[in-house]
Amino acid sequence: MRHTARAAGLAALALTFLGGGAVLAGPGDWPGFGNDPSQTKYSPLGQITPANVTNLKRAWTYDTGDPSVNARGWEISPIVVNDIMYFPTSGGKIIALNADTGQEVWKVDLKLVAGLPANPGSSRWGVSYWPGDGKAAPRIVVAVNDGHMLQLDAKTGALYKKFGNNGVVDLKIGVMEKFGGEYRPGQPPAIYKNIAIITAVSGENGRYGVPGDPRGFDLNTGKQLWRFHTVPQPGEANFGGWGVNGWKDRRGPGSWVPIAVDNATGTVFIALGQPTDQDYGISRPGNNEYSSSVIALDAVTGKLKWFFQTTHHDLFDYDVNAPPTLLDIRKDGKVIPAVAQTTKAGLLWLLDRNTGKPIFGYEERPVPHADAPGEVASPTQPFPLKPVPIARLSLTREELSTLSPAATKACQALYDGAVQEGPYTPHLMVQSLLFPSNEGGGSWGGATFDPNLRYIFVNTRSVGTRAILQPYRSSNALDSYAKRLMPFDGPEGYPCSIPPWGEIMAINADTADVVWRVPLGEYKELTARGIPKTGAPNAGGSIATAGGVLFVGATTDRTFRAFDERTGKELWSDELPNNSIATPMTYRGNNGKQYVATEFGAGLNVFNHPMPQPGTNQIVVYALP
Repeated sequence: MRHTARAAGLAALALTFLGGGAVLAGPGDWPGFGNDPSQTKYSPLGQITPANVTNLKRAWTYDTGDPSVNARGWEISPIVVNDIMYFPTSGGKIIALNADTGQEVWKVDLKLVAGLPANPGSSRWGVSYWPGDGKAAPRIVVAVNDGHMLQLDAKTGALYKKFGNNGVVDLKIGVMEKFGGEYRPGQPPAIYKNIAIITAVSGENGRYGVPGDPRGFDLNTGKQLWRFHTVPQPGEANFGGWGVNGWKDRRGPGSWVPIAVDNATGTVFIALGQPTDQDYGISRPGNNEYSSSVIALDAVTGKLKWFFQTTHHDLFDYDVNAPPTLLDIRKDGKVIPAVAQTTKAGLLWLLDRNTGKPIFGYEERPVPHADAPGEVASPTQPFPLKPVPIARLSLTREELSTLSPAATKACQALYDGAVQEGPYTPHLMVQSLLFPSNEGGGSWGGATFDPNLRYIFVNTRSVGTRAILQPYRSSNALDSYAKRLMPFDGPEGYPCSIPPWGEIMAINADTADVVWRVPLGEYKELTARGIPKTGAPNAGGSIATAGGVLFVGATTDRTFRAFDERTGKELWSDELPNNSIATPMTYRGNNGKQYVATEFGAGLNVFNHPMPQPGTNQIVVYALP
């Protein structure tokens, strides 16, 4: 049965990669951020297994030469097609390497591309691969941080000059004329046939500014084909959820993460961020559709098929911060096309892909009130009936740190000085304690799905933060309030909550039951004191393989790990010079070997894990001897 399922999975994978009549990639490649357009982050390669993964060694590394200075980390995931690895660097270069050896095939410095500014910045998360449409040669599609999109010949790196204006599409045109300012693409462009779909991230404080609307562009010409308003305009569906005038010139909500594509139905699934003004909602009374939501759009027209809002009238910074993952769920004798969506609120939603309805049910539960002047918080928030929360949603006094008597005493004082009323405690005019913290429970890496094992894997963090609302005014906004965050840490610098502070877990997709959950990450100095492994804050995602090995970096302890998918047992690890705040990938080289790759650089340096000596962003690749 397992061999049959694996063969079916390979066939489905090959079919998934059809675009405009051309095969995008083979089953040994990794052609997108999540491998397939469904963002499953699963590979059908099985050379590396729980029995031999301990033999994994570094095969080669590539030093970008770009300094490791970004506090968020580098965050990119390379792609591999036809034994060529492609990725952007933090210094604004696009690199193509021989995937077997790490030798450069070509390199394009975006600073030298006509039509781009002197410092165009990096392409967020990575680049996209378009196989062409039978006439066009395969290309690398790049969305640059400064608000431009371009295409490079996959073999040579030559700029495709028939795209947009002499090879460059200015994504700011049509959306920034009134306010100007920054426009940053939130992800590599999603590809459906000859259409590239892109959204913008947006600032979160202030009311007015650049919209975060998804748009579709013709890959042959650069022409904009459609635009979807993430804040409904008069006459559009769901208009009215922002009050009488709250929709006008509203900044965002945009998307920070990659988009999932269902090629069979021509649907794109987009995780949207929170509304602005983010901490104070008096200018936006109502639920604020489509903020903090998953939306399903027609890939050709941009028309809305459905949406599901995970946080109403978001005052918590609980936007939908991870790529949607498309999978099938077998329930009550039926196969249900589904979307798995993790959130910063520490929940995993399993939604019907055709309707957006929670497959295992949900309920609206009463949540605490807000106290900012004039604020009307949503009286309820949605909670799935299954699965259970994937991160800690609240904290009792009995769950405070026991690392030492001094830690317990100090943490009790912090706890007693803040209001904590359970899940969805908002930022208040007095100190409040939030779980999960504003960094979220669910990581931006999102869910990973193994179609053979039927497991969904997620990595999370369970730490809190203290906050208080203070007056705020931006140059183009009304008077408002914004949160000031304060640590919820003990005297030694560790979280005041009892561990685990970071976890990785497996959830049965067909029952929504947790199969296993174990700490992810370690503080070796605490382990040396006899304290069980605590887990660590993490950001990034995992990948699953047909060999039954789950790979993940993401943690603040600079370690890349492999787990047994069936049991959660940690099988192998490699300590890196810096953090791997990214999602890894795997591929088969021309020599037949299965490789696993990740990156390392600065980022997520919290809780007694300071950044090491300044270094550079690098790619590291592993293989069996």
